[in-house]
This record gives sequence, C-alpha cells and structure tokens, in this order.
Amino acid sequence: MAASIAVALPARPAMAAGLSVDLDQWASLEGAWQNGNLNGNNARYPEGGVIPFRLAIEGLAAGNHRITISYDFTASGHKAYDFLATWNATNSPGLCVPSGGAISSMCPRLPASSSLAFPSDPYVADGLSVRGAQAWSGVARRLTIFGGTITSITGPTHAGSPSGNSTGELLVRFRSTGSAVLLAWGGHLAQSSYWDTAAGGARDGASLVSGAPWHMRTLGLDGGGNRNQDRSIQPSAVVGELPPAVVLPTPRPTATPPGSAPRPGSPGGPGAAPTIPPTATAAPAPVRGERALVDAAVLLAGGMGLGVVLLRTAPTRRRRP
Repeated sequence: MAASIAVALPARPAMAAGLSVDLDQWASLEGAWQNGNLNGNNARYPEGGVIPFRLAIEGLAAGNHRITISYDFTASGHKAYDFLATWNATNSPGLCVPSGGAISSMCPRLPASSSLAFPSDPYVADGLSVRGAQAWSGVARRLTIFGGTITSITGPTHAGSPSGNSTGELLVRFRSTGSAVLLAWGGHLAQSSYWDTAAGGARDGASLVSGAPWHMRTLGLDGGGNRNQDRSIQPSAVVGELPPAVVLPTPRPTATPPGSAPRPGSPGGPGAAPTIPPTATAAPAPVRGERALVDAAVLLAGGMGLGVVLLRTAPTRRRRP
C-alpha cells in the first residue's frame, strides 16, 4: 500500500475579489496614457529621454506583495532600455490623466507617495557598464508607489546576449495599505553618446534599433502568471538625443616655472603672434552689414563626447553718407 506524502507549499498573499493589473505608457504627442504601443505617430522621445509608465493594481488584500519588472536591455543587438528611472525624470504627465487603462481607483486625489531607489547596475556590455550609463545620463532613478510602501528592490539580473535580444529584471516587494496601489517608473532610452562611443566603438543607442520594437513588462504578481502586462515602443518614436549630464574636467594651463619669464617671440611672450588652439577653427572676419555666424566644433578631451560652440558677432551697421 503506497504511503501518501503531504507537501507544504508556500502560501501566496491573499487576494481580494476582482484583482486587476494594468500597465500604461505615456504617448507624448497625444498627451495621453497609452494602453497599447508607442510609435512615431503618438510619441517622440530622444535618446536619454525617460518614458513614463504607470501600473494600477486593484483588488489586493492589504499586506505584502511582490511583482517583477522586466525590460528589453537590447533589441536586435542594440541597446534599448539600459536602466529604469524615476517616472517624471524628463516628462511629467499627470498620473490621474483619464486615458489608457491603468486609471487608479485612488484618482483623482492620490494619497501621499513613497519611493525607493533602484539599485545601481554593475552589468558590463561591450566594455561599458550600465552604472557608467546611469552617471552619464544623470537622471533620478526611483520607483514610486501610491497606496503602500516599497520594502525592497532586488536586481537587476540580466539574461540573453547583448549582441542579440536580452533583458533586465527587477523583483519589487511592496506592502499595500488597502486594496489598490499605483506604481510609477520610467524606461531610460540608451544614449549613443555613451553606448559604445565612450569605449571607442560605434554608436549603439536606442535610435539604432530597427525593425522590431522593444518592450517593458510586469510579471508574476505574487507568483501568478495570468495577469502579466507588456507594452512596446517602435523605433520610429525615438528621434535625436539629449546631451549627457557628465561634465568633463577643463584642461589646466601649463604653469611657467618659478623664476623664469617667457622669452620674446615665444608663446605668451612679448611680440608673440596670437595662436589658435588646434581644437578650434578660426572665425572669419565679419562681413559689413551682415551678421557673421561661426560654428566651431570643439572635440572634448578624452574622446568622451563632441561639443559645439556657437560664436555670434554683433551685427554691423552701414553709416549713411
């Protein structure tokens, strides 16, 4: 006679009736939350921009819960969402705007929010770290919640090859005070001024993705899989690039040794001819009666970026005879 063995399974948090999960992303051209996908007709974001997301969860039992946020780190071998950021880092839509599907029952007056910083990401791809991309961008990186508190964020963990399609995932644990919570965060669009040019490689930011879209997902609320969400963005929605927040050090002038003076005719000495720095282009003389505009491209030290300096001279006026 076969003996039966009882196996105790870990208990899942209790759920209230009518549980629902809904994920929206901000369509910047429409000025509305989109429950579907972003494309060049409803949104425009530059590399370095942060796409806002809101996740409305309804029907929870008060207490502890967990959910996974997953994002495409690379798509077709190009960097896509390289990290998660604060939801209103570059765009600041109202979280209760009545569009899309993730409209919280706590709207129109949301309770006080709380937030927790996303962990720094040491992951290295093509010789550069995500941590470096986070510093390069300089945007805030926090997950915000209404109707509860975030108790921990674990990760990110990466899966797949960066030369193809790969993902990053974060496990979020939170405690709800009632039956509804609203989570808000942003997806940072990878910048070509960092990926992979900061390591001497070719440009490889989000605008280089072609063909198929890339995705933001929420998975496994309290271990279940039947309420997963997935929103994508088409490459046509990414145009241009924001400048980096990293400021390179200004080169210091070479000091003259104590007790010595520049010799006549030497650089900086009496009678020396003015010299033009090798990294700048000399400005032509202004044309009488016209405004002279000179664009001088200045290559910043260290090969870390390209700056453009605009020199504008005041217009000259013709004298009447």
